[in-house]
Order: sequence, then structure tokens, then C-alpha cells
Amino acid sequence: MAAGFGEEELRQALRDALCAWTETESLTQHHPELSPLAWHAGHAAFVESHWLRERLLGHAPDLNGWHAVYFPELAPKAKRANTLPPRAEMLVWFDAQEQRNRDAWAVARSRWSRHGLISSGYLESFLEQHQCQHLETIAQVQHARACAQASALTQPLREAAAPAEDWVALDGGPVELGALNACQSPAPYDNELGAHTQPVAPCRIARLPVSNAQWLGFIQDGGYQRPELWSDAGWAWRQAQGIDAPMGWRLSTAGARIVVEPTGPTPDGLRIADAAVSGISWHEAQAHARWAGCALPDEFQWLAARRAGALEGVGQAWEWCANALHTFPGFRAFPYDRYTLPWCDGQHRVLKGGSAHTRAPVHRETFRNFYTPDARHVFAGLRLLRP
Repeated sequence: MAAGFGEEELRQALRDALCAWTETESLTQHHPELSPLAWHAGHAAFVESHWLRERLLGHAPDLNGWHAVYFPELAPKAKRANTLPPRAEMLVWFDAQEQRNRDAWAVARSRWSRHGLISSGYLESFLEQHQCQHLETIAQVQHARACAQASALTQPLREAAAPAEDWVALDGGPVELGALNACQSPAPYDNELGAHTQPVAPCRIARLPVSNAQWLGFIQDGGYQRPELWSDAGWAWRQAQGIDAPMGWRLSTAGARIVVEPTGPTPDGLRIADAAVSGISWHEAQAHARWAGCALPDEFQWLAARRAGALEGVGQAWEWCANALHTFPGFRAFPYDRYTLPWCDGQHRVLKGGSAHTRAPVHRETFRNFYTPDARHVFAGLRLLRP
């Protein structure tokens, strides 16, 4: 990361992640949906080098051969652990990329200052956000490893609670969506662009996200054993996977124990019972909403409530929304066509709000996260809505 480009802390955090575990652990795939920790650190450095030196300046011979390791479409997730070099070699390569990119940023700012990617600040913001996203994914890897360890530190949860009754009424009406252009800070991704209005019907939305204690109430009321609460696809998935609690939970006759996350169990000193539930799929979120006699908000209802100041507890966990990812009017893929379009398949659901591991450049109300309905490794929970 070049001086003045984003925060130096991001680059150091990526390098620290490479050294946080033993070499074997850092090169191991700890969850089928998560690449090895070392891959994420190397990928983040590679992407900066690729866009700055290979795409913009047109000269990065030292990247020859690394595309097959760090381009996701060329490196299937299950095979990435086998393509990574020893950690000592990775660290040498990582530091070399840092120095070359410093020199390249100086050239780009002096000789290419009129280029749209440089003059608008888009490339810097794009790469900064990309690194932030992979640092959050590294936290997911750390949590997945903790969940897999029988000796992982846990906290007890014995208090079950009823569904939320603290509602905020929204009058409905049009909500403004979509940025006009990418020349903002932080720069919006292509799926955030396309200024338009979206009608929102009157509704009531929960002031707080669903808590761990409320989720325990769902479990104790047989929520995972009642097919009428689940969609057909969700029930088939639950049966096939044997799911009976959120990721990282261990049930007992006294309640449950919850694996402590990488940066602690709860935000802002909340009791574990009051903290937002995390580690659930969209299928589970939908079943819980039906159990509570509610629904999931779509991203437009969520955004309208957020702008009205009606939502508290935002940022504890990503919040599943009802709708699938789609493009806004006038969509144009930028800066490359694979960031959004492959995932507008009707399957990937939108998440809003951020988690305790989401960094500031990505922690904005317009950011549209997205995952398939079965994803549980993300730090995701839910908020309820009533018509």
C-alpha cells in the first residue's frame, strides 16, 4: 500500500494476518466457503499490483504466473491451499509488492494525474475497500477455526426471550437510491450506481436486531424442527446439513454456549444475551421471521428506516434482507464486469448494515453485501418487519 493511499494500518493488518498462526494453519482451508487465511492476504496485495501496475501502468512482469494463484476465477476455492508457496516466500513477495507499488503510485500521481481512475481517486478507494473486505473475510476464517476447535473459548447463554415488540412505524413513500457517479469518497461500487426512487409501503420495523436470547427462544420452541416455518429449499438444506443452531453455538440442556469471535463476544459491553445473533443463513433468518409472525425487510425498507433514524444496533451483524441482488437502472459494470453481474442470479440475497468486523470505508448505508441463502460463515443476523 503506497503512502497516502488509504490507511497504512490496512497493509500492516494484512501482513500481520500472514504471521498470526503457524504456517500450517495459515495455509489450511478451515471452512469450505473460505479460502486459507494466507490466500486472502496474498490476494489483496496481488489485486493492488494488478490494477495499479499491470492494468494502469501496463508493466508488471513480476506478476507472471500469479494470476492462476490469486484470480478467483482461475483458482477454485478448494484448490487454493495447494497453490500457495511457503509462508517465508509469501512474505518476501508481499514486501516486494509493497515497495514496487509505492514507486508505481508516485509515477501514477505525477505522470497519470489526468487519468480518470487517478484524478477521481476511484482506484485508491476501490483498492482500499477491497482490502477492507478481505480483512473482514480473514476475521471469518479466524472465527471458523475457533468454531472447529473443541477447546475454543465460549460464553454461556441461558436466557431465552420472546420476539421483539419494540417497533418503529414508517409512513412509506419513495426512497432515493443510487449514486449519480463514482467520484465520491468512499467510491461506490457499480451496483450502488444509478440514481432512482423506489416506493416503500407503510410498515413497522424492529428498532433492534434479533438478539441471541431471542434466537434461543426460537430454538427452544422447536424452530429447527418445524417444517411449516421454512421454505421448501430451506427445509431441504437444514435437513441435509443437520443444522440446529447458528454457527459457533453449542447447545446444552441449560441453554447454549457461543464461541467468542476474534475480537470478542459482544460489542460495546453488551451482555451475550442482548447482542445481535450472528452466524445464521438467510434460510434460518426467514424461518425465524415466520416464527415471530413477521418478515424480513427488503433493502429499500431497511434503507428508509436507517435514514429516518429508526434503527438501533446497526453494525453488530450484517442483516439479511428479503430481496435478491439486482442492478439499478442504467447499470454499467465498472471497473470490471465480474464484481456484480455473475451474482445477479436471483439467488444471492442482499445484506445491509455491516458487522463488528466491517471497516469504515465499507461501513456505509448504501453498501450492498450479498451471499447465497445457505451462507453461515459471514457475520450475519436479521431484523424483523411487519406490514
